[in-house]
Amino acid sequence: MTLMTSHVLIVGGTKGIGRASVAAALAAGARVTATGRSAESLRALPDGAEGVALDFTDPVSVTALGSRVGPVDHLVLSASHAPAWGGFAEVSEEALRAAFEAKFWGYWRVIRAVAPKLSATGSVTLVTGAAARAALPGTSGLAAVNGALEAMAKVLAAELAPRRFNTVSPGMTATEAYDGLPDAARDGMFAAAAAKLPAGRIGAADDIAAAIVMAMANPFLTGATLDVDGGAHLAR
Repeated sequence: MTLMTSHVLIVGGTKGIGRASVAAALAAGARVTATGRSAESLRALPDGAEGVALDFTDPVSVTALGSRVGPVDHLVLSASHAPAWGGFAEVSEEALRAAFEAKFWGYWRVIRAVAPKLSATGSVTLVTGAAARAALPGTSGLAAVNGALEAMAKVLAAELAPRRFNTVSPGMTATEAYDGLPDAARDGMFAAAAAKLPAGRIGAADDIAAAIVMAMANPFLTGATLDVDGGAHLAR
């Protein structure tokens, strides 16, 4: 699919799924503006992308982004955050509030700031996560944040039509998010997860980026959640 002549804004474009999405959008012919947390982080962007520093937890920084960017055809929200992992009885209120502040409110702020610049035929794609609907023990915090975003996106698809809103829901994906684990522990976790999936492997960032490009480029797709999770959402 092509994004020729489109201006794509990708929030969280310096690592993992976001960086892969920047590369995929460039390959599809788009002009890409991508954000990172600092000027230093923007050096990791693929060649050809314009970088903008953004702290999406800071309303002032988000307002500045909305003032700076020109007309936008497609907005992708893929910024990382500190998730509230753990069983319901163990996750603190502070951790869950921090997770909402970082991801839900961060995405919400950016959409509010950029929506006035969004083309009437444009789209917004939010990267959520399989935990939103998989009912996995120990992921109530992840489910709450990502589930809230998926519910909001469906309403916005109706309220702000004809602009399109979709969510892409990845399963376990090999990105820098797991670099803090010892190699053996990380590889063991990936292997155990892969063994449970119909696809027989965990995801790569490029797998998710391909779905994001499709969501942007398909003019008949709105209000949808794309499960790009190797089959994790299937009853087995």
